[in-house]
Amino acid sequence: MIDMPQFHQDTKHSYLSIRKNSFYLDWGSQPKNVKTYPHFHMRYPLANLKGYENLNLIGGITYQKEYPQGTYYLRTNPSAGGLYPCEIYLQVRGVEGMVSGIYHYEPLNGVLCLIHEISKDGVEYYFKHQAKQKGFTFLISSVYFRSSWKYRDRAIRYILLDSGHALGAIYATLCMMGLESEINFDFDKLALNDIFGFRDDEMFTVALFATTQLPQETKAIVTKLPFVAGADYLETNPFIQEAYKISSCYDAKPISKMDFFKDIPSNALKQSIIHRRSIRAFRQIPISNEEFNFIFKDIFTFASLHDIDIFYTVHRVQDKMQGLYKNTQLLKEGDFSMRSRYLSLEQNIGGASAVTLYFTSSQVEAYQKVNILSGFLAQIIYLKAEFKHIGCSGIGAYYDDETKDFLGTSNNILYLLAVGR
Repeated sequence: MIDMPQFHQDTKHSYLSIRKNSFYLDWGSQPKNVKTYPHFHMRYPLANLKGYENLNLIGGITYQKEYPQGTYYLRTNPSAGGLYPCEIYLQVRGVEGMVSGIYHYEPLNGVLCLIHEISKDGVEYYFKHQAKQKGFTFLISSVYFRSSWKYRDRAIRYILLDSGHALGAIYATLCMMGLESEINFDFDKLALNDIFGFRDDEMFTVALFATTQLPQETKAIVTKLPFVAGADYLETNPFIQEAYKISSCYDAKPISKMDFFKDIPSNALKQSIIHRRSIRAFRQIPISNEEFNFIFKDIFTFASLHDIDIFYTVHRVQDKMQGLYKNTQLLKEGDFSMRSRYLSLEQNIGGASAVTLYFTSSQVEAYQKVNILSGFLAQIIYLKAEFKHIGCSGIGAYYDDETKDFLGTSNNILYLLAVGR
């Protein structure tokens, strides 16, 4: 049995650990990263759903690369190692032109697959407030083996960060469509996993409501959905399964109202969603202070409200002092670009950026929440940077303890993000 604080410590990287624990990775054995329900389920192409054609941007394919071993598909959200462990489910209720029911989203084909019709029942039953919701309820799950195949135990971190990126992609799509939404962590994830027919390899992490409340309460889903594998094979990881279970139940404070894209026109936001990529190298061209303020507007405030402290090193921002900052406060002057590079497992992007962010938190009970929200905020930053034609790249691998020492914090280090040209 592991305890909650310990599993983060057990997945730390150090200078020695990454050299001692390396292993051969056969890319020919990568598990399938899409889940497909049987052919007899009804499917609805999103391109044919009047008024909702843009829903395919919640996680759809935006680019593809051809390699000798096959085609590699890029989606609207980045993923650690390009492994895409997340799946998206939607409950639709009272939406014109659609059967009220629970759907699974298939990104490769841009379709919604109907897996259960609803009437008086629904997923609302498993949330703290069980009133029926008219509109769209999004549920994000993770098939952890897609990530643990490469990252072993540390994948517990990446599946949560990836859930946050997927959440951000859905949120941005709804903003582009003019729909308000609300993040919700306060539901019985374990019970809903069981109802959806998941085994220990797939697990719900977070939900997003784009709904209006109806006066009736919802009944439980009586018929358990059939099991459908999330990958073509599975190597179980008891560490990840246990870490997920002990961290899945917590008192989730309400999420503050969000309006991160109010300064971006709808069509421009759509183009940012489509063209967003993870940059591989920076040209080390400074960004302006105005661009910095635009990208990070409201980010630090939102993070602080939800138990996340963001440290960052400013390397190349015009009219802004080089140094180490916490939220908006300068802690120490200096050029820390080489230090940021080293802490990022000696990856050049960590130090060649205009600014490198360090998402941290002292929160233990709501460990899932702060990790997911870190990925969510990173996705917002990706899209706002893309709007300004500025590059961005998430960094999930870093020297944990040395990073804590550099920042002067006892917080857990959750994520790094490099932004620049």
